[in-house]
Amino acid sequence: MLQPEERSESLFLDTRYAIDASNPVQAVVTNGLAYMQEAIPRFTEDLHRLTLIDSPSEHKEGLDTMADQLAVLLQHFEMQTTIVEHARGNALIGTLVGDNPHAPTCLLLGHHDTVHPVGSAQTRIQLDKDKFYGPGTVDMKAGLLQGIYALEILKQHDYRNFKKLIFLSVPDEEISNRYQASLVRQIARDEKPYVLGLEGASAIGTVVTRRKGCAHYRLTAEGRAAHAGSSPEKGRNAVLELAHQIVQAQSFMGWRPGFTINAGPIQGGSRANIVSDFAQIMFDIRFLRLEDRFDAEARWRELLRNQLVPDVQLTLTSEPDSMVPMAATDASLGMAEKIRFITENILHTRFAPETRGGASDCCKTADEGCPSIDGLGAIGSGAHTTTEYVKLPPIPKRVALLAGLIVAITSEES
Repeated sequence: MLQPEERSESLFLDTRYAIDASNPVQAVVTNGLAYMQEAIPRFTEDLHRLTLIDSPSEHKEGLDTMADQLAVLLQHFEMQTTIVEHARGNALIGTLVGDNPHAPTCLLLGHHDTVHPVGSAQTRIQLDKDKFYGPGTVDMKAGLLQGIYALEILKQHDYRNFKKLIFLSVPDEEISNRYQASLVRQIARDEKPYVLGLEGASAIGTVVTRRKGCAHYRLTAEGRAAHAGSSPEKGRNAVLELAHQIVQAQSFMGWRPGFTINAGPIQGGSRANIVSDFAQIMFDIRFLRLEDRFDAEARWRELLRNQLVPDVQLTLTSEPDSMVPMAATDASLGMAEKIRFITENILHTRFAPETRGGASDCCKTADEGCPSIDGLGAIGSGAHTTTEYVKLPPIPKRVALLAGLIVAITSEES
């Protein structure tokens, strides 16, 4: 395990990084970029250490180890850390109180669970030129680490013009049967922070200003079994009716801007010579507006009345843990404008805001009324695959951008 004394010397204040009070954002971004260019070897070592920890969502040992390791890293610059224990996996909260109670609070939000099975880390980690391959790198251990290094930059500048900085990493973002999700909403309600999501991105100036909401629905068909050869007319084929309903449901694709539907896992029947009396399927729907989901559900229930096989009972139920959309608000677009200024005028790169179909915990914070921007994490590709990787060259600019954004939010809003 990484020990605080191993790296404490790197965190002494350096006069090279003295902040310019007349332009604190410029100073933090410019000096932070230089600082990170020197720190990349250390960053890569830290990333290697975190990636070696297998932490799939159902592996408590790995999840708890990740929370402990993140806590050690945060403690290097005097952040108070709290391990939120749970029988399935621990979450981590880091808190740093600033000197200005009238300034905003910022929440850096991420997760330390992955989709990769135990044993993946030992066989997949590889450094190939400017790419670091490994399970859970871009989604999202490198993003967590970038958030930590951004806080380290603020420590280097002795920047404390904020009410509070909070770092939250949960162990259950990649699964639907969540157990720490309420922690995200609790902090959002209690602290009313500006939320900076550490999910991955595709370019230095790319951030996510809107995310679609997500919901899963289960459609069940119950028919009547019969011998498929001697008396098929006595049966009511649930599989046939479900197939008809799947085709009908596909009409929702694109019926509202950004609305999608996907027919997912399906099961039904028992033997080929028996008229199937049961079948079910899971659907995934994505939507930009919450009302689109409810309008779709109402229309869907009307469509269910149009049956191909009479007397088959159809039941449509929504699954728990749906995600509301992360809507763009005046406050969140104000944050995006600060990012645009930093990327174009200080980092001299293109600003490229995105709307994404995938949900994240920023959907929850936005639903609680907190200005939320996501996609401030690492740049890479292959999330959830065996070839997942992050690009190392963009990391200094991305970390400097995040540090500068915190300064821009807290100094202007205060």
